[in-house]
Amino acid sequence: MALTAEGRALTEAHRKAQLAIGARAATAATALWSGLDISDLDRSTPAWLARNVLQARKYFNESVAAADAYVPMYRDAELGSPAGPIVNPVFDTAAMSETLLVAGPVRVKLLVKKGADGRTAHGAALKKYTGIMRRQVMSGGRMMIHETTKADRGAVGWRRVTDGNPCTFCAMLASRGPAYASAQNASVIAGSGLRYHGHCGCTAEIVYGDWEPSEMENRFIEEYEKAAQEANDAGEQRTQETVLWRMRNNGVFRDSPLSRNK
Repeated sequence: MALTAEGRALTEAHRKAQLAIGARAATAATALWSGLDISDLDRSTPAWLARNVLQARKYFNESVAAADAYVPMYRDAELGSPAGPIVNPVFDTAAMSETLLVAGPVRVKLLVKKGADGRTAHGAALKKYTGIMRRQVMSGGRMMIHETTKADRGAVGWRRVTDGNPCTFCAMLASRGPAYASAQNASVIAGSGLRYHGHCGCTAEIVYGDWEPSEMENRFIEEYEKAAQEANDAGEQRTQETVLWRMRNNGVFRDSPLSRNK
């Protein structure tokens, strides 16, 4: 966690600000959803997609702007000076279009192919689509911190900051601490930090100096180590595939079987 109480407060305020931006993007996407005409998906898709990409660009830029405001204040709290590099990501229209196309009309068609009627498929696809829209626009701020950390020679790396009740996947990534965008870690590890699911409540925090896990992060580490030891005892290597399901099955996290059944 951050070295200072002020830094921790700024990070949490930034996380909530990013969630608010994502929520506004999801609301905009919901309002545009009816433009995807289930009776003629192919005809209605181009105009629908163009409107959604415009909204995605708007909220992506808001996410970047929120991170731009947060990072200098956070540096000032942690280091006593706001000075340092700022690297903003560029909105990728082609990539965004492809992602929203697959999450929207392509998914509706897939559900129909699996046996759902058109109206049911149209309604069922919306929840996942709004989650993808949230993730895509919030990637602006997340990528800004990732790229800025790589350019900041004083940074150890950045860490994943979860909400108070994360899923197992997010807890596993958070247990690694400031492993992301760090020159000391392999790119395969650093890149995995940018993996966020559709309705993810996580953000990123630059780490300066020694990382001190919070009480919650210590719990994540303990659960990871317990699951990893179980994998070792079963003669398996420590990988996401062998550890994640064991962490999930212990009942601690939001998506664990015992937690879902409560």
